[in-house]
Amino acid sequence: MNRYLSCRKMVAKNTVSSFPCHPFLNAYQVACIILAWSCFASQNWAAEQETDEDIKSIVDGAIAELTSVRDDVLKRYALMVQGESQTLRGGNIGGPPLKLDRIYKLQAGDKSSNFNYSSHCKVMDAGTTGFEYETQYWTEYLQCGTTTKARISLANMKDYKVRPEGQSIKNFLAENRLSRASFDPFDDLVLHVMFLKNKLAQRGWIEKVFLQECKFVSAERITNGDILSRWQWKQHSLEFEIELTQSKAYDLMPVRVKYVSKIKNMPKLFSDTEISWRKHATLGKHLPYRLKAASGGPFGNTQEYHHWIFDWRVGKEIDDDFFDCKADDFRIKFTPVFDFVADIYTRPTGVIPGTPWETPEEILGAEQAPNGR
Repeated sequence: MNRYLSCRKMVAKNTVSSFPCHPFLNAYQVACIILAWSCFASQNWAAEQETDEDIKSIVDGAIAELTSVRDDVLKRYALMVQGESQTLRGGNIGGPPLKLDRIYKLQAGDKSSNFNYSSHCKVMDAGTTGFEYETQYWTEYLQCGTTTKARISLANMKDYKVRPEGQSIKNFLAENRLSRASFDPFDDLVLHVMFLKNKLAQRGWIEKVFLQECKFVSAERITNGDILSRWQWKQHSLEFEIELTQSKAYDLMPVRVKYVSKIKNMPKLFSDTEISWRKHATLGKHLPYRLKAASGGPFGNTQEYHHWIFDWRVGKEIDDDFFDCKADDFRIKFTPVFDFVADIYTRPTGVIPGTPWETPEEILGAEQAPNGR
């Protein structure tokens, strides 16, 4: 082995053009060249002989790593999502042809205390609610230990409703006309875009779809070392072909997920998601940073487009007092962490507007500016 390494070093140092100008190489030099070339050729041959199953094992490993990152991050985290969601309606469907939702999503979790907070906000245009300025309409849900509370309110005009002891969460929400704001910032990324609006928790669907229910079709290496794999998936009455692209630049995290409907009478039920990732400074793992997604309705009458930006705090970046079960308004906990102020309602002043809403393009442009955002 030592002799082989010395040969490699010698060949690297003495290329053919740099050998001494005598007419013949000695036998030792020739042997080193042949040995090194054989090693190089065998490596290329092995790459060419890589099968779909070889690549699939790499794909499966990267999917498993994605679930591992998810589980580590969601043990203790805070997340702010800001973006736009557009709905285009066909002529036969009621309502405006274009519906634009400007949204916030605030989420936080601490597994050690069974703490989970999730909220969804629509930023309302001036005049829509009777005010002369834009306002925020919030759906909030908080679980801490055995305590559950929620509210749906413009700014914070209403106090949280608290679930009575012994009442089921389902009955609590239904009785008070409340809703559970739910978004799974890892699982939802690789599902059909229609699941982004699903209010049910979808934690664990990465495994369910790709590691349990999907039928693997093929996999290949493409540009820049990325991997493209193809799958078939049936879910109740739905059936899709899926193309999953995993990027070498992001440790084979998924960067594009396409769903093509195989249902004959629903050919336009497509889904196309692009994901950008950013390496977390202390965690050392890539986390979702930007989502761009499009989907079509079952009969082609509607289309949806989403463009969201993710901002994360993980682990020790969050102080213990952030996870306060007794907060009268949990939105204010996000203010010092994300430099974000939600609308506040006070008497007799009324609604005091919070941080002005920004488009995803404005956020990205500010981050690229010399002084940052």
